[in-house]
Amino acid sequence: MSLSDLKRYAFINAKLRSRIGGMLDEHQLESLLQSQSLEELFHHCQGSVYEQLGPLFNETGDIERLESWLFSRTVDLHKEVASLIEGSHALVVSALNRKLEVENLKGVLRLWFSNRIKGMNIDYRYGYLYHKHIVSDIDWAAVINAEDVDSLKETLAHTPYADDMNEMKKEDLTSEGMFFLETALDRRWMLLLRDVVTHLPKKDRLLVEEVLNRDADLKNIINLVRFGYVYNVEAAKLRSLMLPGGRLLKTEEFEEFVQAPVEKRSLVHLVGKLFIDLAKELTSLTNPTAEEQASTVEAYLFRVRKKSYQKMLRGYPFNFGIIFAYFFLEERQNTMIRTIINGIHYGWKSEKLREFAL
Repeated sequence: MSLSDLKRYAFINAKLRSRIGGMLDEHQLESLLQSQSLEELFHHCQGSVYEQLGPLFNETGDIERLESWLFSRTVDLHKEVASLIEGSHALVVSALNRKLEVENLKGVLRLWFSNRIKGMNIDYRYGYLYHKHIVSDIDWAAVINAEDVDSLKETLAHTPYADDMNEMKKEDLTSEGMFFLETALDRRWMLLLRDVVTHLPKKDRLLVEEVLNRDADLKNIINLVRFGYVYNVEAAKLRSLMLPGGRLLKTEEFEEFVQAPVEKRSLVHLVGKLFIDLAKELTSLTNPTAEEQASTVEAYLFRVRKKSYQKMLRGYPFNFGIIFAYFFLEERQNTMIRTIINGIHYGWKSEKLREFAL
C-alpha cells in the first residue's frame, strides 16, 4: 500500500471511528427500548446525534417528518464520506450511496402509483419527499407529477434506471403493483456497484466482493422463501427477483428449488451446503410458516453481517472495511430509531418493540 493510501485511510479510520464512538451505546439503546412515550424517548435522545428529533416532533407532532429527517441525515453522512476520498474508492462509495437514491426513487414511485394508478390523494405526503441530489440527476418533482407511464419514463430517460423503467407497463402495474419494478431497481444499483468495485485495488476489491456475494445469497434466499412459497411465483419470475452475485444461483439446489412445484420446494435442502448453521436453525423450527422462515433467514443475515463488520473494526485499519462497517452501523442504528418511534406511536408492547428493533 502506498504512503498516500495509508494517509488517506488513517484519516478516514480516525474520523469514522470517532463517529462510531459517538453512536448510541447498549445502555442508551436499552433506555430507548424502555421508553413508554415519545416524550420519554426524545428525552433519552438528548445529548446524542438524535437530539434534534424532540424539537422536530414538538413543532408538528408528525412522525413522518422525523423519518424524513433521519433519511436526509443519512444521505448527508454518506455524501460526506464520499467527499473524503478519491479515485476508485470514491466511485464505490458513490455507488453504495445509490442504494439511498434507489430507496428514495422507490418511495417517490409508490406515491406516483398511489396517485395515478389508484387515484389516491398524496398531497399531504409530498412535503416529506427528499428533493435534493443524491447520485444521479433526477428531477424528483417531475417524477411525482408525471401524468402517465410514458411521461414517467421520459423523466427518468437519462438516468441509470431508464432500461428498467422502459420495461414497465401500465397493465403490469395495475395487476402486480410495484414489487417487480422495485426489485429491478434494486438489481440495477447492485449491478452498478459491482461494476465500479472491479476497479478497486485487489485487497479492497476482494473484501467488498465477499460482503456483496454473501448478502446477495442470503437476500436471494429470503426472496425465494417469500415468493417461492407464499405467492407460488413461477420459475421465470423467481429468477428475475434474484440479485446478482453470490454462490447460490450457481448451485443445483437453486435450480431444483425454482423448478419444483411449491409443495416440494425445500428451503433446508436449498441452503444446506452453503449455510450449514442456517439449515440447522431452519430444521429446528416446528411447522414454520413462510414468513417465519424468512424472518429466520433475515435474523441470520443480520448476525452474520454484524459479526463480519465487527471483525473489520478489530482488524487491519487501513482498508475499505472501516467504511463498510460505518455504513452498516449507521443503517442499523437509524433502523432501530425508526422502529422504536413507530412502535411507541402505534402502541406496540415492549416485547414486540424489542423483537422488531433489535
